[in-house]
Amino acid sequence: MIADGRKERIGNHLVSVNKMYYPEIGGVEVVAQRIAELGLHLFDKSTVITFNKENSMVEQEINGVHVIRLNTAYRNDPIRLSSNFGRAIRSFSTPDTVFVFHFPSVQSELFFAHSNVKGKKVCFYHSDVVGRGSAGSLYNKLVVPRFLAKMDRIIVTSPNMKQSSACLQPFLDKVDVVPLFADIKHFHYQEDNKRREILERIGAGDEAKIILYIGRFGRYKGLDYLIKALALLPENYYIVLVGDGPERAAVEELTHELKLERRVLRFDHVPYSDLPRYYSAADVFVLPSIDRGEAFGLVVVEAMACGVPVVTTELGTGTSFHNIDGVTGRVVPPRDEKSLANAIAEICEHEYKYDPQVIRKRAEEFSAERFDQRIKEVFGKVVSEGSVAKS
Repeated sequence: MIADGRKERIGNHLVSVNKMYYPEIGGVEVVAQRIAELGLHLFDKSTVITFNKENSMVEQEINGVHVIRLNTAYRNDPIRLSSNFGRAIRSFSTPDTVFVFHFPSVQSELFFAHSNVKGKKVCFYHSDVVGRGSAGSLYNKLVVPRFLAKMDRIIVTSPNMKQSSACLQPFLDKVDVVPLFADIKHFHYQEDNKRREILERIGAGDEAKIILYIGRFGRYKGLDYLIKALALLPENYYIVLVGDGPERAAVEELTHELKLERRVLRFDHVPYSDLPRYYSAADVFVLPSIDRGEAFGLVVVEAMACGVPVVTTELGTGTSFHNIDGVTGRVVPPRDEKSLANAIAEICEHEYKYDPQVIRKRAEEFSAERFDQRIKEVFGKVVSEGSVAKS
């Protein structure tokens, strides 16, 4: 992933800890892989501790990174627990090690609730723990503070998250903002896009407006509000959904209930190489998420890199950081189909207000190169500072 072969050594050993790692893929996993491979250029060694799908341990090399997949004694994704986790972490407990813990993970947090290790510790705080009822509230109250207190630095992906997360407030003096990244070279407007193919599949003419969503059909994604918004829009508005997930059946049921089947087109999967052609076919991209489980929304930056205006919701997270209301798109309240519909209509009916070049320029601020530089600065800071907690 890291093209520059030069080594700028700032430390001895980087150890990244995450629930999953490539080839298992997702937003957090892309970040974990980027950091682990960047570690090859900044440290003498880069190791990943992750969890196997099975109750067996595997070690392998992936792009130069030493990957240790611990046996998974308990698995209920996204939670994975291993009986060997503590032993594995302690095996790297030296003053010269820099650990990166991708949060939330569960086992990492539980480990630090009663244990510690030598070395410098960085938490990459991807999102708050939300939507878990009373168990989640207790976790945030009893476990998370003890974990964060033992970290030397905490990385968040937007200033919005830093300012609004209740869990982070006691630790603001050690929080660094490092926004996520998109492959700006890969994502750009494609003249040879999928618009004609999409219009033919839905049986629509050139007057059609295409609303695009790409991502997981998950609990906090708010796809039911997007479907309800479509019902409030004129007949020439259509939704293209790319993805799958546990909420798929509920989305299909709502689409049927509102008699919108002919106006909703879904693709299970689109090859990564083709994604820019789908983004470029859309009039607007919408991420209708409903709570702080959506901490950033990287697909929004990918859409913006293709010059497409976007609609996001105000959650106090990165969803209203990359998207500048009235410039790159609109930011609306969550759980509000009327506001969603109005924002979509405004963008589609007043396209001249949203300059593709301006939108693209904003996306360029979230390049992988800028991410690498900011991560390097955090590592440099943590290596030069003393550890906050001794083993």
